[in-house]
Amino acid sequence: MDLVAANGLRGLTHRRVDRRAGLPEGSCSSYFRTRHALQGALAAYVAARVTHDVRRLSEAISDHTEESLDFAREATRGLFQDWLGTSSLLIAKLELTMEASRDPELAAVFAESRRELVSVVEENLAVAGRDHSNEHAQALVAALDGVLLGALQRPPEEQSDYLARCLTQLMGPLIGSERGAH
Repeated sequence: MDLVAANGLRGLTHRRVDRRAGLPEGSCSSYFRTRHALQGALAAYVAARVTHDVRRLSEAISDHTEESLDFAREATRGLFQDWLGTSSLLIAKLELTMEASRDPELAAVFAESRRELVSVVEENLAVAGRDHSNEHAQALVAALDGVLLGALQRPPEEQSDYLARCLTQLMGPLIGSERGAH
């Protein structure tokens, strides 16, 4: 992730991975024979990490249904702030997502990850008694992706306030402010 964040996908080479990991030259290529296989493995890792983090967030939100909107907003801001603090995850995701628009195998990795994220969000909305249609969950996931991109483009000292403002604007209308709102 760090190599891609610093150098783009062109920086992801077997040799650079070996150097970065402190391994003998040729080590990485014995596991991932081609550059495409290396990209695929990174895409799978990035997608799994994002999905894992969102599942953890969802579990935390589900445990706080009484104060769900405020808690969900703050917990989401906290997760996004963590991701921005280690921006290599987000940058690698963006780089790989762009490449996926030209590579069906990478696209499949991210399509499956997106389905899982939408499902997690939809389940969480249902538990909270909110509108939980697939379309609604897709819109929320897409909007939150945009918030992350916008935050990534801001100086670090502005990111937290930006996230708080955007999440307030988005999550109230998209989630609904009262239990059972549709």
